[in-house]
Amino acid sequence: MSNEKQDPSAAELAGLVEKLQQRIEQLEAQVAGLVSSRAIPEEDLLAIAAAAAAYMGYKGRVKAVSYASRTGWSAASRKARTTNLSRGTMPAPMH
Repeated sequence: MSNEKQDPSAAELAGLVEKLQQRIEQLEAQVAGLVSSRAIPEEDLLAIAAAAAAYMGYKGRVKAVSYASRTGWSAASRKARTTNLSRGTMPAPMH
């Protein structure tokens, strides 16, 4: 039992390099397919960037706040509260 390591030949190294290049090409094709098939929403990118910045110790400041549009469940709830469908009028306030 010898403890000497056998150096791979140039042909073996070339074969390994070729296999690695093929694997890298396959992985790049998979990544390109994933990237092109699904765009990342800007809000998600901002959240990721903010989390990374906070992790690295950056203390940012809020410069602007934008409110969501009045669509969705909140608008439907507001409409249901202010409309009395049976009479077509607003409900009387309770005292």
